[in-house]
Amino acid sequence: MTHHTDDTTDNTVLVTDPVCGMLIDPATAATTREHGGTTFYFCSIGCAKAFDADPHRYGHP
Repeated sequence: MTHHTDDTTDNTVLVTDPVCGMLIDPATAATTREHGGTTFYFCSIGCAKAFDADPHRYGHP
């Protein structure tokens, strides 16, 4: 989910991993999850598992 975007010099739009806050390129995200009609991007499987355990904790804009 794009909570925060940052345009880098090569025009890549980064998204924020909702669990750890890391800025990541959606094209290279470790995994994604759909929740509430929104796609969330994760830097690692560990962050995705934390999200899976409690999506309402992290699944807010």
